[in-house]
Amino acid sequence: MSQEIPENMHEVVLKVQELNETRHGADVVTEEEVMKDAVHDTLQYWADYLLDGHYDDVLWDGEDLVIEDIMGKRVGRVKPMSATFANDYRQSPEGTLFRLENEANKIIAQR
Repeated sequence: MSQEIPENMHEVVLKVQELNETRHGADVVTEEEVMKDAVHDTLQYWADYLLDGHYDDVLWDGEDLVIEDIMGKRVGRVKPMSATFANDYRQSPEGTLFRLENEANKIIAQR
């Protein structure tokens, strides 16, 4: 997977520090934002990988992630296991990222 996507809480903390150091007092980035980005980017990564290119877009719909095809049709939805994906990630980063890979496989395979 991409080096830019944190795969555990230690990498989340490092990414928060890195991003906040470069902002020099501007809006502070939180762990929750970094975890949400990691979840989104992971699902987008797997969609792109499985389709051999960027044809589908992963978008937030409330606390859910949806996948839209190139024509804008929603072809899949992934809901968090708990209230939010940030909670899921905090409890089990590896399990959450693995689940997103499996969900991407299911959504792409059904087409």
